[in-house]
Amino acid sequence: MDNNVNMRVITLKELWDLFLKKLLLLILAAALAGGGLLAFNILTYKPEYSSTATLYILRQDENNSSGDAANDFSLALKVVNDCTYMLKSHAILDEVIDSLGLAITYKDLYDRVSTSNPDNTRILEVTVKADSPEKAKQIVDTLCTIGSDKIDEAMGYEQVNLFEYGILDKK
Repeated sequence: MDNNVNMRVITLKELWDLFLKKLLLLILAAALAGGGLLAFNILTYKPEYSSTATLYILRQDENNSSGDAANDFSLALKVVNDCTYMLKSHAILDEVIDSLGLAITYKDLYDRVSTSNPDNTRILEVTVKADSPEKAKQIVDTLCTIGSDKIDEAMGYEQVNLFEYGILDKK
């Protein structure tokens, strides 16, 4: 047997020296990666602002008595779904685009509009996203104004009231 094996002993000092030699390369690689991500973010990031307006859905019927309050509430909850659908319809969104002179398509505006209905309420929150807070507020206010008028026309009686206009999103 040949017991003559070449072994080299590596000390902690040698490891530390090797680490220090490669440290500059590690820092440079991290800086380049961070700089690349920052540049990508700056070039591709577009801030998005939103504004939310509130609609109150009710059923105004002159023949409605206080005993029909439960039926009125139940009907209004069902009408919320109808209003959600109608607010995002071509008839309303196209009129908003024309009214504000927006340079976007129906599909683009459709994707920017969202609605929510807090549980067991007759409230419909309409949110619009845009690239500036002023534009988001302007679009949501116009959408709710035109939408409530169009929905009233379609249903034959005043059903939707604009409770709160949009608020500027200052982020």
